[in-house]
Amino acid sequence: MNRLSITLLILFSCIMPSISFAQITKAKLNSFQVDQQHKVILWHVSDLDSIKNKKSIGFTENLKIEIPIDLEWNYNKVYSITNDGSDYKLYLTKLPIIQIGFDENKINSKNKIVGSFSYYEGNSYQQSIIGLRHRGNLSLSFSKKSFDLEFWKDSLGKKSRNIQFKNLRSDDDWILDAMFNEPLRIRSAIATNLWNSINTPYYADLEPEAKSGFNIQFVEVFKNQEYYGVYQLSESIDRKQLNLKKNKEAEIRGELFKADSYKGGPSFEKIVEKSIYIDPKWNGWEIKYPVINDEYYWNNLVSFSNLVINSSSQEFKDKIESKINISNAIDYYIFVNLMGATDNMGKNYYLARYDKNEPYFFVPWDLDGVWGVIQDGKPQYFTSKIVLENGLLKRLITENPNNYKQKLKNRWQTLRAKEFSNEFLFKEINVLYSKFSDEKIYEREFLIWQNKLNKTANQEHYNHLQNWLQERLVYLDNYFSNL
Repeated sequence: MNRLSITLLILFSCIMPSISFAQITKAKLNSFQVDQQHKVILWHVSDLDSIKNKKSIGFTENLKIEIPIDLEWNYNKVYSITNDGSDYKLYLTKLPIIQIGFDENKINSKNKIVGSFSYYEGNSYQQSIIGLRHRGNLSLSFSKKSFDLEFWKDSLGKKSRNIQFKNLRSDDDWILDAMFNEPLRIRSAIATNLWNSINTPYYADLEPEAKSGFNIQFVEVFKNQEYYGVYQLSESIDRKQLNLKKNKEAEIRGELFKADSYKGGPSFEKIVEKSIYIDPKWNGWEIKYPVINDEYYWNNLVSFSNLVINSSSQEFKDKIESKINISNAIDYYIFVNLMGATDNMGKNYYLARYDKNEPYFFVPWDLDGVWGVIQDGKPQYFTSKIVLENGLLKRLITENPNNYKQKLKNRWQTLRAKEFSNEFLFKEINVLYSKFSDEKIYEREFLIWQNKLNKTANQEHYNHLQNWLQERLVYLDNYFSNL
C-alpha cells in the first residue's frame, strides 16, 4: 500500500501565538469530512496544482497539516496522520462529497423524515433541508442502505425545492444507491450509460430535452459525520424525465407504469386481476402517471396487455407496431440480453407512452444484477443457451411482424460495430475499474463495508466479469446471426 506519513499539529493560540492561521493555506470550507469513528479524513481536491508546494494546509483554525518538502499529493496515495496517539488515514478524492444528517432511530422505508444535506464538488457547494427514507426491496435487508431524497424548503416538507448537480437535471427528487449487492460497484453505472448511448426517444425532435433513461454521478457519502462509502447519485424516472405529455383535465395523454412485481403483467404472460380505478396497482404494475383526482387510468394498458397475451396471430401482426415502438423494443431486448439482466424482463423497468395514440416504449431501471451477478450479488455463470425474454418480446420474434427478426439482427450487427464492440465495452469496464482501484475508492469503501462478497478479491470479481462478458458476446453473435 502506498502510504506516506505526515505530521498533524493541533494549534492553540495560547501555546503557539507566533503562528498565524492566515499564513496557512486553508482547505476550502466543506471540501473535507472527518470520520472520527473510522479515523478517515476525506478531502475533495479537484485540482492538485492548487495545493502543490503548500507548506501548511489548514482544515480549521485549530487543525493544520505540516507538509514535508518532498511530499507529492496524489489521488492514488493514502497519507497516514498521527494525532494524540490516534492514527488517521487521509485520502484525496475527485468525487463529490455528500453529508447527510438524520435521526437514525426514526428513519424507515415508508415515510420520509426530516434531515440535512450538503454537497461539495470543485467550487460548487449546496446545502438544504431534505426529507429522506430508505429505499429498495431486497436492498432493505443490506447493512449499507440506499436512500430516497426529497429537497425541502422547510423542515415540515410542505414545499419542495429543485437542486441541480453538475450535468444532471434540476429536480427535487433524487436517489442515493448504495450498490452494496454489486461487488465492484461499477456495473450499474456502465449499464446505465450504455443504454443512454444507444437509445434516444423516438419523439426527440418534438421534445429535445427528453431522456430515454436516467443519468448518474458517483459520490462519496458521510452519514452523521461517519464515512458511508461510494454511492450512485441518480435521477428519477418520471413524466418530467421522459417529457411525456401532460394530461388535459380528464383527457389521458402521457402514461407511465412501473413493472413492480412478478404477477404476470410486466412479463406479458397472464392477466390475473381486474383493474380498479381507485387502485394504483394492477397485475404487477404500479401506475406513476397519470393520477387525476385520486383515480388511476388503466384502460390503455389493459387493452395493450390483452393484445399481447390474448390476440390472434393476425390481430397481433396488424396492430402491434402501432402499440409498441419497435426500435425501442429491439434495443431493450438486445440490451437486456447483453447485460444478462435476469431481473429486468418481468420487473425493474418502466413502460411509458409519450402521448395519446402513440406507442408504448421501455425504460430500463435498477441495473445492478447484470454481467455475471444476480440481484443479491451472487455470481451467475450462464453465458450461453439462455435468451432472456418476456411474452411481448418473445411473441415479436415468433410472429415476426413486418420482418421483425431481420431488424433485430441488423440492429445487433450495427451495435456490435460500435457501442457493443469488444473494444468499447471492455474499455468502459477497464477505465472505471482502474479508477476505483488506483484512486483508493475500493480501499476506503471496504474499510467500512464488508460482506460475503468481499471474501473474494476484487481482481477475481473483475476477472469473472470480463470472462462472463467475453463468452456472452460469442454466444449472442451466434444467436443473432441464426435468427
